Amino acid sequence: MKNEFDYSDVTSKALDFLKNKLLYKYVTTRHYRSRWLYVKEYMESKMTDFISPAVCNDFLIKLYNGRKHSDLSVNEKNVEKAISILSEFISTGTIHKTNKIIHLDGPIGMVIRDFLEFKKSLRRSNLTIDKIETHLSNFNFWLLSNGVSTIHDIEQMHILNFIRSLDSNKKALVHDTLLDLRGFFNHLYTKKVLSVNLGLVIPKDNYVCQSQLPSYYTEAEIDRLLKSIDRGTAVGKRDYAILIIAARLGLRVSDIARLKFENLHWENSSIVLNQYKTGKYQTLPLLPAIGNAILDYIQYGRPQCGEKNIFILAVSPFYPISSRSISTMAHRRFLSAGLNLKGRKHGAHVLRHSLVKELLNSKQILPVITEVLGHKNTESTRHYIRIDTESLRQCSLDVPMVNPLFYQLLKEGNCYE
Repeated sequence: MKNEFDYSDVTSKALDFLKNKLLYKYVTTRHYRSRWLYVKEYMESKMTDFISPAVCNDFLIKLYNGRKHSDLSVNEKNVEKAISILSEFISTGTIHKTNKIIHLDGPIGMVIRDFLEFKKSLRRSNLTIDKIETHLSNFNFWLLSNGVSTIHDIEQMHILNFIRSLDSNKKALVHDTLLDLRGFFNHLYTKKVLSVNLGLVIPKDNYVCQSQLPSYYTEAEIDRLLKSIDRGTAVGKRDYAILIIAARLGLRVSDIARLKFENLHWENSSIVLNQYKTGKYQTLPLLPAIGNAILDYIQYGRPQCGEKNIFILAVSPFYPISSRSISTMAHRRFLSAGLNLKGRKHGAHVLRHSLVKELLNSKQILPVITEVLGHKNTESTRHYIRIDTESLRQCSLDVPMVNPLFYQLLKEGNCYE
């Protein structure tokens, strides 16, 4: 597609795409059309006849007016999403259903894209690439909003002011953003794009990721959870199939959401896939209970659509279910099952922890558990084995008794190092 379009022509084609390709309902497309009028008014104020991604980006900068995303009203956030979707359609001729809005326009955006390609060449996982893209996209949007348009215009104060604009309550987000910014500028200096290493001015934080003890549920509790699902409904058939996969195979929600028909090898009762998080090739047994649950959903619960993914949303438009939707569904199912949730997490990932607990109870060795979980090495698995309290208790040592005279001396102030 060209870079510039007549407003009426491009919005008409974008609406047709939403209705005919993404199967959006009339009321939804009407909302998009009304929000696109904001950019039309902006074009008229600038006496611009043609709409382009650059025009959309300029409008969004004006919409933000130096504010953070969290400061926008609900209506402003909806307008931002609608204009970003329109910009995507102008650039690519298509629209992808996503909640993530990426701003990689302009010369700095091009440099960031090159950096992302470099990271991909190092075989970084898709999850890592997405994280870096999000953080640097936010940085680029902030720079454009503050009149910085080229990589050579960036100064130390711009970087520090951007860091100050981050939500200080989201310590993990700030920490990861600092790491990605530092890596970005270190790369530009190494490749001699910049003569000064601006990565050195990025401050270090004292964020420490505290690894909590994983929650888990007993086999009886997992059975109760699964039995609480009404499998007489289409949604129940889908949710049961998803949760039994998570409980019996320990698959992450990202892999369950992306599970396709081609991953099911009925002839040898196996599930074969490349994990989304690690990229590791994994073969798992297609257990009878899992196979029957999937077949029940496909035959009697799955909407008729051309999607290659197995698990689909129950309402139109029939998109593949997302990882977030699975997590929300699992949370809801745990609540309705009547289990004691006090002090324990109750999302889909806890089923992965519970499987590890069962494997530990059956005295499975660490390499076997590592293979089941699809970890690249046993170091990642060690985080999970802390829930095996019985084995840890056997490793504990008796605390030697202290002579009562010690406490008397301590009380009298006569105990010195």
